[in-house]
Amino acid sequence: MPTPHPLQSPLDRSSCALSTAERALSHTAATRMAGTLAVMLLIAGCDGSPSGEGAPGVEGGASSAQQDGQPERDEFGIPLDAPVTPEARREIGLLIKQFRPLDPTLTSDHHDRWLADQRQRIDRVIAMGEDVGNAALHAYTDAAEEPYLVRRALIWTGGMAAPESARELLHNLFITYGHPIEDRTEAALVLARTSPRLFFSDARPILERTRVKRQTLPDDEFLVDGWIAACEAADESPVPMLAQVATNLLIEPTARWRAAKRLREFANEPIGQRALESCLIESSGDGYLRRMAAQSLRELLPRETACRLFEEVIRSESDLNFRRFLVDLVRRNCNGLLLDEEGLLREFGEPDPNGLETLRPEDLLPPEELGAAGGSDR
Repeated sequence: MPTPHPLQSPLDRSSCALSTAERALSHTAATRMAGTLAVMLLIAGCDGSPSGEGAPGVEGGASSAQQDGQPERDEFGIPLDAPVTPEARREIGLLIKQFRPLDPTLTSDHHDRWLADQRQRIDRVIAMGEDVGNAALHAYTDAAEEPYLVRRALIWTGGMAAPESARELLHNLFITYGHPIEDRTEAALVLARTSPRLFFSDARPILERTRVKRQTLPDDEFLVDGWIAACEAADESPVPMLAQVATNLLIEPTARWRAAKRLREFANEPIGQRALESCLIESSGDGYLRRMAAQSLRELLPRETACRLFEEVIRSESDLNFRRFLVDLVRRNCNGLLLDEEGLLREFGEPDPNGLETLRPEDLLPPEELGAAGGSDR
């Protein structure tokens, strides 16, 4: 019966399986990383002791692959001596086939069914539990040559179905340079859902940084999504971190946009509203961030409060394009309400009791800009 082995990194399939940390540290950088994973990230039941559940069809005597230190694997990359059931092997095999690319010449109805079948299959496989999850993790260690969608499916299946077994693997994929960046990103997103406290400790220094990022790490915008998912799992509010990301000039712009947009999902959080108001008047030149902030404030604030805020910004705004945007936002979402000279909200053209005329869009924009902004016909 072949001897079970530790989980091996897909980075190092060409080298012999490593049995100790000392041997791992003697190799090249990529091999060192693979060896570290092979030593540290042991799947439950793969501790080097006989499992008594060797795969069927394995003859006595070591094969050439085993003599070279590499485990024999089935057609889907799962070691023959891995302690997983035949049913788990079959399900992971079908999952891998399902996520391999279709012939691009097929018509769109084939691709639509393919996508629908992918969603159904991965949900069903994850629901089968830990045995299938461990099989997915074993298959991932041999998936370096598989397409991204296959590797992604294996990471999510292994992480969600067998979170305890996958924790260290996901953690090391997330923070370790050398693995494909898309795999590291998916590992971070799964880790956020299954081990939120560990994700917090990994992601916090990245999102709270006070210097320009020099390391190769998953994009900040995905860490923002992961932070929200981790907070949901840990029953915490993500608003303090979202507010910090939205106002941090050192964070990647796409992450700031994502944070400003997602803040609108969390009402009655003053810190989030203050961060959005800060973004609304930011002078960094990031017009898209300011637009996201304005749209989120429109969702969060009472209508009169939002209209008052937008009118104040319009009066002092020097960016003509953003001023047009705000005028259009008011016209579309505030039912035509603007502030008159007394600071009261009135409808366009509504007479003022004191004889003061209500402000109209043409009072806020030069005539040559009014047409582009969709101003009043008066």
